[in-house]
Amino acid sequence: MTQTHASSLFLAGSLLLVSACAAPQSTPASQAERVVSEADYDRIKALLGDWYLVGGERLGKVVEANLEEPFLSYAITSAGHSVVEKLFVDQPMEMTSVYYLDKGRLRMDHYCSLGNQPKMVAVSASAENEIAFQTVEIGNMADKDTLHISSHSLEFNGPGEMTVYWGATEGQEPTGGSMYKVKKLE
Repeated sequence: MTQTHASSLFLAGSLLLVSACAAPQSTPASQAERVVSEADYDRIKALLGDWYLVGGERLGKVVEANLEEPFLSYAITSAGHSVVEKLFVDQPMEMTSVYYLDKGRLRMDHYCSLGNQPKMVAVSASAENEIAFQTVEIGNMADKDTLHISSHSLEFNGPGEMTVYWGATEGQEPTGGSMYKVKKLE
């Protein structure tokens, strides 16, 4: 992940947490926000199936491509009301995220291999081909300085190709996070 991308995700997350204290995210979204959230949710539902790792970086270490085993998988469940994402499919560190609409806002709950559960809301992305999320609350985290996921984004690079970013924070400072380039094989 580039330092610029990680820093901008961390800054946006900090601003969102400040604004969340002033204006709770439980209020219904405006009609314009609903339209964007529903369109973004449809983009996530379209990810259905298995995605394979083309390359990436996890907490500063290079991750090698693997076109033999799924790296990410997406399944639509709850009569279309949620999308389940699995990261590191069938690996010991497998993690699950659930995307859904709540009062017109696109949300995501991440069940991390670190044992905590960041809850995120979609925010305005820096690019039209991106859906960005920032943490608004973290469950099961005893200490605010503990390593945790603090942001997430999906960057759509073209048909069947995307880059997934996970921003991480430890000691209340960004740690660089992870970036994975994935491809859907036909």
